[in-house]
Amino acid sequence: MLSKNKIKFIKSLQQKKNRIQSDVFVVEGRKGVLSLLNSDFEIKEIYCSESALKKSPDLNALNPTIADELSIEKASGLKSNKEAIAVVSQKLSEQINWNKTILFLDGISDPGNLGTIIRTIDWFGIDQVVCSEECVEFYNPKVIQSTMGSFSRKIPVVKTVESFLREKPKGVRIFLTCLNGESLDAVSSMSSGVLVMGSESHGVSNLWETTEHTKITIASSPNSKADSLNVAVATSILCFKIKQG
Repeated sequence: MLSKNKIKFIKSLQQKKNRIQSDVFVVEGRKGVLSLLNSDFEIKEIYCSESALKKSPDLNALNPTIADELSIEKASGLKSNKEAIAVVSQKLSEQINWNKTILFLDGISDPGNLGTIIRTIDWFGIDQVVCSEECVEFYNPKVIQSTMGSFSRKIPVVKTVESFLREKPKGVRIFLTCLNGESLDAVSSMSSGVLVMGSESHGVSNLWETTEHTKITIASSPNSKADSLNVAVATSILCFKIKQG
């Protein structure tokens, strides 16, 4: 069962300071919890309703504690989650494989956008994601929810732009997205290199200008009056171009 103190603790993990202090995060919903099945995340606590176990018997492999739907709903930050919730230890990737395709997210502050991007690179098989320190926290519950389970397979490295550029080996290509650059043919069938996506309001950091790079643009229709694309949508288009050529 879920005690009042346990509900209070799990609910507190909606706040960043409590996640940092406890070094854990929360996974909410039956499908989200199911994504932990084949991951190497350490599950601290997991609670499921009887109805969730009937719908998804595989959840039994995670050795959940049975809890009533009302208690799960009280512990969750989601409005309609009565099925499952888990408290999981945090971890972040530390190593960058410079011989692979790397997506660098520079200052992506919206949780929904970051989660959607993580889900997108999982779909297209982009090798690695790096987040600048200005990005929204990866373990924000809205990010985790928006990944639709991909958080368990695509864990970012977190670095400042300065440290990333300092560590980057000579010869690794960098592609910056902007409004006035080359066509997407520059990244066709890209097997290695760094694709940098900036925030919709500020673009990429000026620090990228200090290193050799190629600027690329997703061309708009001549009749378009839109001033920009959503960053998650733009990332999806570029990932498709990289993988399909």
